[in-house]
Formats: sequence, structure tokens, C-alpha cells
Amino acid sequence: MARENYNVFEEMSARKKFTWSDAVKKGKILVISGTVSTDENHRTIHKGDLQAQVRCIYETVQGILERAGASFDDVIKTTDYLIPEAVADYVKTADIRREFFKGNYSAATGVVVHSLLRPDWLIEIEFTAVLDG
Repeated sequence: MARENYNVFEEMSARKKFTWSDAVKKGKILVISGTVSTDENHRTIHKGDLQAQVRCIYETVQGILERAGASFDDVIKTTDYLIPEAVADYVKTADIRREFFKGNYSAATGVVVHSLLRPDWLIEIEFTAVLDG
């Protein structure tokens, strides 16, 4: 069975020789790595703003889904990893989830972690999708 790898910023991934893919599709399964709010140079954007970081993540993932021939209707599971400082504002991210899932929600898990890889990341989200075709 063929495997397809996707990276948000293909040129940067190749140049820096990253040892991961932003997403991997094999058969009907699409797994999207933990996604954070970064730009094309892997610099954090929207520092200190949880809602803006979540919106950036969902917009990035929407692009990955489209490249893989999928949509948020195909997403069956999300896992949100957030730092303790972000917990108070976490409820405010629900409207962003509503906007992208349009009422057809995936299973979801939220986990509070001690920290993420970079101190200015407030949240990292993983997605799993199952495609029909």
C-alpha cells in the first residue's frame, strides 16, 4: 500500500532535513503530527494568544487535509496538549472548533502538560482522519 508524506513547508523540511513529516497518509488513514502555530521559518506566531494559535493550527491542518483529499468531516480524533497557563482560556477555543467542524465533531481529548517543546507554544494539536476513498 502506497504511503504519502506531507509537510506544510516542504522546502524548509527538505533544507533542514527534519526527521518527521507533518502528516502521513497510508490507505484510508491520515495522521497529522502535533501542529503548532509557526510560520514558514518555524518561528512561533501569535505568542501569548491561545485563540490565535488554535486558529492558526486549524487553518494549517485544513491545508494538509485538502492536499490529502480530505476535510474536517474525515477527522475522527483530535488530541490537544496545552500548558497550564492556557487552561483558563481553553474554553474560548470551542468556537474555533465549531467553525471548522461545523457540528460534525470528532472524538477529542485534552491533556494538560508541564510544557511543550518551545516555551511560547501554548497548545499543540494532533489530528487523525479516515478517508472514504
